[in-house]
Amino acid sequence: MKPTTSKTNRYKKFIFPGILIILGILFYTIYYSQLKNEYGLAFIQLKPFQTETGWGYEILANGKTYIRQSFIPVLEGHRCFTKKEDAIAVGNKVIEKMKMGEQLPTISLDELKQMGVIKDSLH
Repeated sequence: MKPTTSKTNRYKKFIFPGILIILGILFYTIYYSQLKNEYGLAFIQLKPFQTETGWGYEILANGKTYIRQSFIPVLEGHRCFTKKEDAIAVGNKVIEKMKMGEQLPTISLDELKQMGVIKDSLH
């Protein structure tokens, strides 16, 4: 005959691991928020997006839009990036500048030429 176990015995098996998980989540949340406040850390993401006439990019800081660029900076008019890869390359360059401490980084015409995003005849 099989011994019967009460419901309370079954739940006791899960109480200790459950408490550990809750404490772990609390510790991580508190620790992360202190790191963020102390060092000014942010989780940065780059998301390319398609426009009506090409591509753009969006840079998110901690999940919120920080920069939304739907056209090629520096050029007159509102010309979109023709290739998704170009939008990503410029977005990555902007993130690189942000990591170097620039609050609102800018891209120059020479940088666009060096990355191959524009040709000399386009500006």
